[in-house]
Amino acid sequence: MSEETGSDLWTSARKMSGLGDERVATLEKLIGFNPQHARAKSLLAIILANRDAVANRSRALELARDAIALRPDDATLRIALARLMGDGDSALEEKRTALESALEIDPTNLEALVLYLTSSKNCDESTYENIQNTISDQDVNRHYELGVYFRRRNKERCKYHYGVVVRVMEKVIANTGRDPKGLHSKAKFWLATVEKGGEGAVERCPKEYVVGLYKGFAPTFDHTLVEKLHYKTPQLLRETLVSADGARPEDGSEGGGEREYSSILDLGCGTGLSGLRFKGLLGKEGSFLGVDLSPEMLVKANERGCYDECFCHDIETCFNIEGVRSRAPFDLVIACDVFVYLGNLERIFEGVKGSLGVNGVFAFSVELLEDDKGGKYNYICQTFARFSHKEEYIVQLAAEYGFEVVEMRKCVLRKNAGIDVVGLLTILR
Repeated sequence: MSEETGSDLWTSARKMSGLGDERVATLEKLIGFNPQHARAKSLLAIILANRDAVANRSRALELARDAIALRPDDATLRIALARLMGDGDSALEEKRTALESALEIDPTNLEALVLYLTSSKNCDESTYENIQNTISDQDVNRHYELGVYFRRRNKERCKYHYGVVVRVMEKVIANTGRDPKGLHSKAKFWLATVEKGGEGAVERCPKEYVVGLYKGFAPTFDHTLVEKLHYKTPQLLRETLVSADGARPEDGSEGGGEREYSSILDLGCGTGLSGLRFKGLLGKEGSFLGVDLSPEMLVKANERGCYDECFCHDIETCFNIEGVRSRAPFDLVIACDVFVYLGNLERIFEGVKGSLGVNGVFAFSVELLEDDKGGKYNYICQTFARFSHKEEYIVQLAAEYGFEVVEMRKCVLRKNAGIDVVGLLTILR
């Protein structure tokens, strides 16, 4: 292979976008041809980590470290390594060492300064002063990272950095119509939440925020929820359906009945934890569909084999896509732990109502907002970007959209920082 061909491979890899197999194969081929190509190793490390941070962690770190060894005076390679490192105690020391080295090479490197600041639990004021002297309004990615960092540390700084992102991106969108990272909607959401405390400020979490959240969370989602947070909403919701609608008990125990459902739609199906619990209620010729906004979560759901088909779509509007509309009407629509990302549930209730058949059932959970909290508001967005809803709001929506309230059950859905999260399980017909 000629030197020109190696150069062509690097040019091709740089021109490609995303995390696709062709780009990975091109970089692997280039590294095989030229093991000294530090930037190719660094780029491949980043791509592999973004494809699956858990499965590819060891290889990604090895590539990133190799790249630094090949080009020790390149600050960007050290920054790339730092981005691959987590914030756990075992990784934090290497992460900060990499950033310190990058800043020795390039003291005004804004990305390194911001990463160094945000990797610290306590704000280093000298580092922040250096950032202020270096950053411009056009550095929207860095402003967004600073907004995230200061969200629970300094309200005024948080508002300032998110405000810059909103102001600049409004102009960018007006001129180009583009915001590929969704910075405007995410910053506007967090800014409203910080300014107004989440009460009446926003109606839903931005789609880009939810997709980004689960992009990195998908590989460890099941373990984190079940083992660490003691998540049991799907189990509890099925138990409630058994008592309320005569559904067949999961373990064949007494109570409930023998009702099967010929068609089930799972809104926000995630990795299929809910599918595992509800698949046993499906009739022999039945159809079980899943919908989720995160493609990474749907990969896990498809691996489980719970669903006949999954759709990557927003649950508010999924009722209009052909694959879902053609399977309606449904006997059962379920939603486990998904309305925490939506405040206003009117579009959901409207969509479900239009998709259910005669005697169809809508079974779902919400995190409960006690009546004496939230003031006049039916729902609020908590500081950790999860919505909680009042019971009276659910009852009101049920009446407005013609549902019969069959059962409402308060119970603990999971843990958060060791504290019980109380929710409301609801069965409507």
